[in-house]
Amino acid sequence: MKEVQTEASEKLANEFLSNLKAALGQKRVKFGSKLIRRHSRLYRFHIKNETRFLFIHANHGKHFFEVPSPGQEISRYISSEDMDWAIILLRESEGEKHPLGFLIRRDEFMKMKVGFTMNRMGLIKIKEKYLASKYQFNNWDNFFHLLDL
Repeated sequence: MKEVQTEASEKLANEFLSNLKAALGQKRVKFGSKLIRRHSRLYRFHIKNETRFLFIHANHGKHFFEVPSPGQEISRYISSEDMDWAIILLRESEGEKHPLGFLIRRDEFMKMKVGFTMNRMGLIKIKEKYLASKYQFNNWDNFFHLLDL
């Protein structure tokens, strides 16, 4: 059961990345990405001569997300506390071309405490009802605005 959820989550992340590449192409923005760590779904992005790190996760109909601790995962690859990283929490959407989810930048994530619990596997469980609407996106314009592009 868990393996099926992982495959579905990976499929949703891959669709998101493919659609992101197309959306950035329409904006004529150069874009490159590299999967750094498959388990935590950590990607390195090169956008407009900047390097950003994004964790991409999906929930598949549940009302919560389970993600590895970003601080622990990112410290293996980045020595500076000032590096820009964010977590993208995807939900399945009706239209495949439009993204749906939440984007939480590093500073905001570090401030958030409400709604987080830890499961036995060491994953952070984030309840969707505790995520503020200011982090939510439902189209590419919202997503790019949250990412400061």
